Amino acid sequence: MPKKITNADTQALEFGRRLTELLAQNKRPRHGAGAYLAKRYRVSTVTANAWLNGEYKSGTETARRIATDHGTTFDWLYFGALLPSTIQDAASVATSETRSAYVRFPLLEGFAGMGRGDYVGDYPEIVDWIEVTREWASQKLRGVPAESIRVITGRGDSMRGQYNDGDLIFVDSRVKRFDADSAYCYRWNGRVQIKRLQLVGKGLVRIISENPKYPSIDVMIDELEIGGRALAAWTLTEF
Repeated sequence: MPKKITNADTQALEFGRRLTELLAQNKRPRHGAGAYLAKRYRVSTVTANAWLNGEYKSGTETARRIATDHGTTFDWLYFGALLPSTIQDAASVATSETRSAYVRFPLLEGFAGMGRGDYVGDYPEIVDWIEVTREWASQKLRGVPAESIRVITGRGDSMRGQYNDGDLIFVDSRVKRFDADSAYCYRWNGRVQIKRLQLVGKGLVRIISENPKYPSIDVMIDELEIGGRALAAWTLTEF
């Protein structure tokens, strides 16, 4: 049965069209545009081309940078003609310069689906960014430069006991390859997940869930596109 086209799908397609148009106006034709965006905004070429192809929209922080760098407004690039220009004014106030005692952690591009793994864009992120005190960051996320930390929403129950559905997860975005047994944010078979990876043989890693109802899976390490190492999670506990 064909997939139903949703409003989110349409918005992503329109975003991709506007992004492609904007780059062309800046003498960046579609051929090579993915590699250009990947290098300039420190994402993978897979992610950059997904933006251009209208598979999903970039995070708002990245979209603001792209718009500013290429001579347009965030309002036009991200929303097109669908929203009035006053939204840009509100967005500018909401994302004013971070106070000196605080540090801002933007989103890690993509979506972390814990459990079966959800395609990027299937669910909205809980936050666009988060600000914490520099003191808190240095105490809780020791050894990782603040500018390298990103946040992402975990989904599903496969990591229950360590991360839970809806947790806000802090990621060290410097880590782009497997270097030790640990929890990673990665893309596999078109899906982004956060799970533990364990080396089991030459070029072979085991994907491990905390929830025992999810069996471990062995895959070749070059099948994974690693976005970062999971450091910690914020959990909301209901009373």
